[in-house]
Amino acid sequence: MRRTLRACAALAVLCVGAAETAEAQGRTHAIIVVGLGGAAEYRDSFHAEASQIYTALIERHGLRAEDVTYLGEKVEVAPEMISLRSTRANVLQVLGEIALHAQPMDRVLVVLIGHGTAGGSEPQFNLPGPDLTPSDFQLGLMAFPTQSLALVHTGTASGGFVTPLSGPNRVLIAATRTERQLNATEFGQFFAKAIAGEGADLDHDDRISLLETFLYARQEVERYYQEQNELLTESAVLDDNGDGVTSHDAGITGPDGLLAATFHIGSYSGTAAQTPDDPVLARLYEERIEIQGRINVLRGVRDTMSDDRYLEEMEPLLVELALKTREIRAREGGTS
Repeated sequence: MRRTLRACAALAVLCVGAAETAEAQGRTHAIIVVGLGGAAEYRDSFHAEASQIYTALIERHGLRAEDVTYLGEKVEVAPEMISLRSTRANVLQVLGEIALHAQPMDRVLVVLIGHGTAGGSEPQFNLPGPDLTPSDFQLGLMAFPTQSLALVHTGTASGGFVTPLSGPNRVLIAATRTERQLNATEFGQFFAKAIAGEGADLDHDDRISLLETFLYARQEVERYYQEQNELLTESAVLDDNGDGVTSHDAGITGPDGLLAATFHIGSYSGTAAQTPDDPVLARLYEERIEIQGRINVLRGVRDTMSDDRYLEEMEPLLVELALKTREIRAREGGTS
C-alpha cells in the first residue's frame, strides 16, 4: 500500500510543475556567490557561470531583478550585476535582509561557485577573507522557519556541506559526494546551462525544477568525462528528505528528489496563470488553487511533523492536485 501511495505521489509530482502558479508558490529569492578564483582561468569561468545564471533567472525565469543578488570576488568585474564583494559577512548580511521581508511561502536559492577545501573541523567554501562553513550557513538559515531553502554548491569538497545542513524543507545539491573530492569540478558549468537553456526541462512544462537541473548537470558531467576520456573525479549528490543521507540517483520516487521536483526556479507562464473565459475552466482553476493552498500550508508546518506523517498527508494532496490538473487539461482540449 505504501509503495502504491508513493507511485501515485510520483505521478502527481509530474503535474505539479504545470499546475502551480507563481502566487501559490511564493517568490524566489536567489543569491549567487562566487568565491576566490585563484588563477585567471577559474576567475573567468566562475564569473561566466554566475553571469549566465544571473541573466537567466531574470530574463528567462521571470525573477525580479531586486530578488537576485550576485556577490563576486571583485565588484568591478561586472558592477551592473555584482552587488557586493563575496565576503562571509556580506553573505550573511544578504540572507538577513531577505529574511526581513520574505513571506512564509517564499523560496530561497543559494548558489555557490568556486573552490572548497577540507581538512579542518569543517569544510570551507573559499572567500575573500574568512571562508564560509556549514556552521555559518546554519546560522544564516535559522531566520527562515517556513520558507523552502535550497543550496547548490558547485565546487570542490561540496559534499561536506550536505549532512550538516540537511533538514526539513531543504534541498541540498553538491558537486561532490564527500569533502574529500578536491579536484576542480565541472558541475558548475552544466548547472548554469541547465538554468539558462532548454535541455533541462525534462517534462516540457516551460519551467525548471531543481531536480531537473540536478539530473541534467549530473548527466552532462558524466558525458563530459567520457568524451575527454578521463576518470570521473566528481559525483554529484542531492538530499531533500532531511535525513542527511545523499543520493546520486535522486528522482521523484525517492528517497531524495520529491521536494526538489516541486522547487521551481521561476514563474510559470502557461494557462494556469491566466483567467479563462470558460466559466467551467475558471471554477476548475479556483479549485486547483485551493488545493495548492492546502499543500503550501502543509509545507509550512513540515518541521513539526515526522517524515512518515508528512508523506501520509502530502501524498493524497498531490494525487488530488494531479487529478484536478488532468480534468483541466481535458477541458482545455475540449474547448480549444
